[in-house]
Amino acid sequence: LFNGAATQANADAVVKVMLDPKEFNTFVPLGTAALTNPAFGADIYWRGRVWVDQFWFGLKGMERYGYRDDALKLADTFFRHAKGLTADGPIQENYNPLTGAQQGAPNFSWSAAHLFMLYNDFFRKQ
Repeated sequence: LFNGAATQANADAVVKVMLDPKEFNTFVPLGTAALTNPAFGADIYWRGRVWVDQFWFGLKGMERYGYRDDALKLADTFFRHAKGLTADGPIQENYNPLTGAQQGAPNFSWSAAHLFMLYNDFFRKQ
């Protein structure tokens, strides 16, 4: 969705799965594997964890296809549920999709940059 290669019908189908609480719309949404994937593991690298950069790509793709309001709701959920974002502490590499717990490396600049981008793209007053 991010690069605009999908048809609107394909995008609608993808967004439907992204918004499904039995698939990707978890406590911290848009992990790297769906809950229904047999390989899903909330604590396993690339099997369910939520990376901020991938989350941002997902929201920007939704926005491209007319789902900005839904993307904004997911962004709000992310900022409310991902642990450590409202306190003074390190920004983590990734987050547990079921609990919001911080995972991976601390002081992760890639995540920090994308948090800044998320804020500017979805919450800053234009």
